[in-house]
Amino acid sequence: MRVQIFIFTILLMNMFMFIDSSAQVMPLVYRVENTGADFPNPAFPSVSDLPAISNLPDPFMWADGRGRMANFSDWRLRRAEIGAQIQHYEIGEKPTRPDTINASYANGTLTVVVTVNGKTLTLTSAVSLPTGTGPFPAVIGMNSPSGSIPSTIFTSRNIARITFSTNQVSTYGNPSNTNPYYVLYPNLNVSNTGQYSAWAWGVSRIIDGLELVQNVLPIDLKHLAVTGCSYAGKMAIFAGAFDERVALTIGQESGGGGYTTWRFSETMGAVETLESTDYNWFMDAMRDFSGLVPKLPEDHHELMAMVAPRALFVTGNPGWVWLADESGYVGSKAAKEVWQALGVPDRFAYSQIGGHNHCDVPAAQIPEIESFVDKFLLGKDSVVTNVATSPYTTDLTPWITWTTPTLANGSSSINYASLQYPHDQQGDMDTSITFRWKKAQNAEKYIIQVSLDPAFTNPERSDSTTTDTLKTISGLLKGKNYYWRVKVKGASGLDLWSSVWRFKTTTPLPGKPQLCSAVPMLEGRADYITYTWNKVQYADQYSVQASTDQTFATVTKRTTTSDTSKYMGGHVQGTVYYWRVQAISFAGPGEWSDVWSFKADVLGVKEEMGTPTAYSISQNYPNPFNPTTTISFALPQSGFTTLTVYDILGREVHMLLNKKVEAGIHEINFDATNFQSGVYFYKIQSGNFSQIKKMVFMK
Repeated sequence: MRVQIFIFTILLMNMFMFIDSSAQVMPLVYRVENTGADFPNPAFPSVSDLPAISNLPDPFMWADGRGRMANFSDWRLRRAEIGAQIQHYEIGEKPTRPDTINASYANGTLTVVVTVNGKTLTLTSAVSLPTGTGPFPAVIGMNSPSGSIPSTIFTSRNIARITFSTNQVSTYGNPSNTNPYYVLYPNLNVSNTGQYSAWAWGVSRIIDGLELVQNVLPIDLKHLAVTGCSYAGKMAIFAGAFDERVALTIGQESGGGGYTTWRFSETMGAVETLESTDYNWFMDAMRDFSGLVPKLPEDHHELMAMVAPRALFVTGNPGWVWLADESGYVGSKAAKEVWQALGVPDRFAYSQIGGHNHCDVPAAQIPEIESFVDKFLLGKDSVVTNVATSPYTTDLTPWITWTTPTLANGSSSINYASLQYPHDQQGDMDTSITFRWKKAQNAEKYIIQVSLDPAFTNPERSDSTTTDTLKTISGLLKGKNYYWRVKVKGASGLDLWSSVWRFKTTTPLPGKPQLCSAVPMLEGRADYITYTWNKVQYADQYSVQASTDQTFATVTKRTTTSDTSKYMGGHVQGTVYYWRVQAISFAGPGEWSDVWSFKADVLGVKEEMGTPTAYSISQNYPNPFNPTTTISFALPQSGFTTLTVYDILGREVHMLLNKKVEAGIHEINFDATNFQSGVYFYKIQSGNFSQIKKMVFMK
């Protein structure tokens, strides 16, 4: 009997991980994208209800405050909690692996076709294979075969190089709801889902493709790396954090929103903070934490920690102020404690070396990178990877106020049930349903709740007597959205609720929705429009379309929402847009509303007079640009005005304007032909008005 239990245990472990022959305490890599996928999401309080945490949040503390991790096995679940919080508050949902994925490999190109609800997205990746039969370790580079790391580090070691092309998922610098990713998932859009969620999803689908073509493409799936620099360095960290099949993550000069912590960056001045980061990359709702950063329930030392116990190497370039590398140092010191607690401190390292261009690799850093490649892609266990290179000696006392726990072997004490049927967001259900869930450890009884309210304020059905793992509930209302969950009751009392899943009963609501009446509202920046409309009876959702074509032959923007307003960006100033809205119920869609039109223009302009009522300066367009871009600004009164361009170190590099300017709307062009690629800032000063914006020049 004991032998049978032992064999079963080994088989179970192999479902989740590649067993490491060197008998490390924790696995080097896993077989699945998310080993904690079955763990229920924590509660997501609103910003106003979240407590303020001035120090870096404790990565070992359970989200519900019940205490801290006690066992090594707890990390799988705690990591899932952190990932759920980052998705909810920062980047939006990263969908799980779709059911339908096809892949092929021919002539040096990996092709992955993803199908969701009849819609497809195609990824093509150039693959550079070493000579020989393999299987070969591989690095997935963000937008280039090896990111910004010298390719010889990989080619000299017979490591394959694979390119992930971001624009095949969502367009860098100009995301739109017409991008392939948002078309594939119409419930996700540029407002509620940032590109780091979309791009991390894309990297995971490349790995799916590699799994599907193992018979023709000899890649060693136990030794995959991801890497990138700057915005792509952030991308690499998110990709490695959210996919446990990645053995090595190298995040190069990732700056704000990458390996730095939002909290410490707030203390630094002119660096990339939560408020000043590029909101193409993050969900719009993260702006709610502007000025309230301590209320964010997690921070990016925990984003890095999600890579643990796998390998992570991060770099900085202290000469570039915008990168906030001192914040990266503080975040790295905090993240290191997680690898320390897991007994594998040699799998995390940081290196901050200045005196070189952004995304160049200094000579002193090459052997540091090579050591991580040798150890975690080639399996050379004797290589030393205890790298901690930094010019900073920051006092960590105010930031790391928690201690590193001593973890024990054994099963997690967190008990919960995993839901099975009905599946999440399942439709066409009967009004009598047999609910099923997986058995939980040490469960005496289960409490099942079914509700029309996702908060379960007053559940329509509740049963606390079930000892089996299924329960039939009859008499549900027709044509309704229902939510359901299960809680475990054991000898020590109640444990965690499961995740919450939604389903729809079959019969539609009586009557189709009527026409919407709608009026556009201009709020925020000129290129950001809040569309609003009246609530319609029976409507479950609303479909919104905007177009520069009055016939809507080509739809410029589209979204689906359950609210009666939608905030969408990316409008081109001076362009006339037409838009309409359609209400949708269980009975189907209603008719489209009347078509409305508006002109995306500089805010504060009285259209009938053409006179600005407030000072404003627009985001340059296009952005990023090469080599010219246009900056618009509005002056409500004439006055001496300067418009100045600065580099990332705050040095003045060009004066665009330095004279008296009349009241009105003005445009000025900036030609950067003779400048280096990089981040620049432009500042307007007129009277008492002053404002700074960021722009990106990419040759």
